[in-house]
Amino acid sequence: MWIRHAVLRLLLAAFCICSAASTQASGEDSNDVDDAEEDEQKKDEEIVYELEAITVTGSRIKSDELLTPAPVIVLTRDEIKVRGLASIGDVLQTLTVQSNAINTQANNGGDGSTRISLRGLGAHRTLVLLNGRRFVPGGTGANSSVDLNAIPASAVERVEVLKDGASAVYGSDAIGGVVNVITRSGTEGLEFEFYQGTSGEGDGETLDISVTAGLKSENGSVLFSAGYHSQGPVWTGDRSFSTEDKSYDWQKNDGTYAASGSSATPEGHINDLTGDPGNEAWQAVVSAAGEGDADYHRDPNRGWRPFNWAGNSSDGSGDLYNYQPENYLYTPQTRYTTFLGGSYEFAPEAKSFFEVSYTNRQSDQKLAPTPLFTLSEGLSISSTNVYNEFGREFYDVRRRFVEAGNRNYIQDINTYRIVLGLEYPLMGFNTDLSYTYGRSEGTNINEGRFIRSNLAHALGPAEECAAIADCVPLDLLHGAGTITQEMLDYIQYTGIATGYTKQKILQWNLNGTIAELPAGPLGVAAGVSSRWEAGAYLPDPVTNSGNTTGSKQESTEGAYSVRALYGEASVPLYRAEATGMDLTAAGRAFDYDSFGSGFTYEAGARCELPRGLTLRATISNAFRAPGISEMFLGQSDAFPLVSDPCSVVDEAGSTRSLTAEQQRNCAAAGVPADFQDSRAQLRAKVGGSTDLEPETAAMITAGLVYQPEYAENLDIAISYYTNKIEDVIGALPAGLILSNCYSQETPSYCDQIVRDPNTKLITTIFSQGANVGETETSGLDIELDYRVGTPLGILTTRTESNLLFKYEQLVPAPGGFELVKG
Repeated sequence: MWIRHAVLRLLLAAFCICSAASTQASGEDSNDVDDAEEDEQKKDEEIVYELEAITVTGSRIKSDELLTPAPVIVLTRDEIKVRGLASIGDVLQTLTVQSNAINTQANNGGDGSTRISLRGLGAHRTLVLLNGRRFVPGGTGANSSVDLNAIPASAVERVEVLKDGASAVYGSDAIGGVVNVITRSGTEGLEFEFYQGTSGEGDGETLDISVTAGLKSENGSVLFSAGYHSQGPVWTGDRSFSTEDKSYDWQKNDGTYAASGSSATPEGHINDLTGDPGNEAWQAVVSAAGEGDADYHRDPNRGWRPFNWAGNSSDGSGDLYNYQPENYLYTPQTRYTTFLGGSYEFAPEAKSFFEVSYTNRQSDQKLAPTPLFTLSEGLSISSTNVYNEFGREFYDVRRRFVEAGNRNYIQDINTYRIVLGLEYPLMGFNTDLSYTYGRSEGTNINEGRFIRSNLAHALGPAEECAAIADCVPLDLLHGAGTITQEMLDYIQYTGIATGYTKQKILQWNLNGTIAELPAGPLGVAAGVSSRWEAGAYLPDPVTNSGNTTGSKQESTEGAYSVRALYGEASVPLYRAEATGMDLTAAGRAFDYDSFGSGFTYEAGARCELPRGLTLRATISNAFRAPGISEMFLGQSDAFPLVSDPCSVVDEAGSTRSLTAEQQRNCAAAGVPADFQDSRAQLRAKVGGSTDLEPETAAMITAGLVYQPEYAENLDIAISYYTNKIEDVIGALPAGLILSNCYSQETPSYCDQIVRDPNTKLITTIFSQGANVGETETSGLDIELDYRVGTPLGILTTRTESNLLFKYEQLVPAPGGFELVKG
């Protein structure tokens, strides 16, 4: 209801302003006529840059990007080249409208891709098109967003960025906005481009080579482009600002950060959970440490002593392991890209066209050596293990496997895309029919993982290991360098996952003019489409079965299809001298086999005023359908930063008091009153759900464009936007599940928590996909574009700014929802 009222108020206000301006303009007609000849002479003496009327992203009706109701950024090929960046993804990530998208600087959690997140709403809420048609999501399988590195930069003519929702025209995912990459056409001749560079420190070497060839005849054209790109790594340890792990100093609580790190150290770390006295050797360790200490560090000079949590071993402030230098700051990769496209006019105003593209990406990320937390894995060192001289069992031992070297994550991704189509006139309209097939497939290799069952044998009783033919006992208690290659060969394996994302689209579009109104042509567009997407991510048998440490994951595989019908219109209400007003409207009906049908719409107004001022506004709703991984994601492991509410000690081993609700609920779960668990991370199993509903969004943009008469090549655009997303798809956070079960008056979600029946330690928290919250953002975009004509060409200066007023998320919280302000 509020949207309808807002539309009416918006249109009424714009109409009143334009009507008033029109009356004023009529009184000035005589002066305008008298000055017409003088103005024409001035124009002849100046070099003026004029914008061509094209089909601008956000509508299939031709217009100027500055004269559309919705704000659009257009980056030409020359502007892209001037930025000096080697990929379209790198260029788009420099825009102020983009934030929080992954790129090749992301190491831990990165996958070698570069994506775009308009308005900071996530890459999966930004629709990416190539020549107005969807591009296949890219990655190792079952992906929901496009890897921009799969688009050949040398074949690009321009990039249009719509900073508004456009589900009414394009369908799902167009919540944050739309990126439309337009390839070159009609190019003749041969071009060769070469770029090479390094960082100021001599690392991060970059090489980019491309060749483009074009042929053109009276009836058609063809373009071929091929490129090679490679970039070398930069290590975090090679930069002073990233060489050490730091965390907020809560003890001082004065805004400073202190040296930090991981409690899984190369020398070894024991957290004594049971207080088992063991034999004389262990009693000597306990006696030397003194009462009150339960955490022990193996000092290579002193043997086992109390663990120092104050800092890390890099600067000598503590015993924590500084894993930071062992990571990439800038990840390496190599890309090969090809593009072939063309068209042929086989009859007047009728032509066929095609596009074929292929990209191969080889990338990798590197992390510090693998840590082992026996407690999280449900493992223990047996009292009769070959290397356990203390005569007791240890449940919580933490060890960094520096002997195994770094963990490596390697991707080899191939992306294919084929488009075949026809453009032809039909009853006075322009129509196009096209079929698109896209496929991204890849292999993901994970080096540095362990087979859990073999670890259990290697740490278990000596007699059990001896009874297994290839079992090699494992030593976690005698410091760095004591784990041999023979030990590693028995417990290590390399995980190899394969996957794909496939896309098939058949669509037909129509656009043109249905009537000539007094104020101009009444433009319309309409179309139908059918889209099918499928994806899979298939881990190796060890990972799929869960017989591994770290992240475990079952196979993800599924598909969905959608049929849609859309229509839009651009209505010129009136034109007067230097003034005018247009209205636009669009609607889309869709039907998914996964969740059902729906309708989305958009309305806009544009009002031209004297002195080069234009007002514009849109109001719309949009949606995002659940993706393949969200619906069909196999069970996988995550390790969120949460602790057990039933523990009487915190992550640092300090005593804490339980609330009355926690005491009552923990007792009901069978947890003893003196229970201790100092783990800062717990295992959470996450997975997909076919019960998901689509995300929905309501958006408003309103602003002005100023093209002053005294500076014909100056454009100033100011746009206010607000975007509210409901039914956000996500997983119930593990912390919320724990809090609602143990810290509330009325417990809930307790069936999603699994404890070990003997130790009472939490082994798993089940966190499934759900529609769980809201996101709302608003702000102001300011753009200045100035062009100066010179005998050598057009000199363009562009400035973009964004003022963020609000970025708020309503997320599930204990007892309801919590408002998180960004």
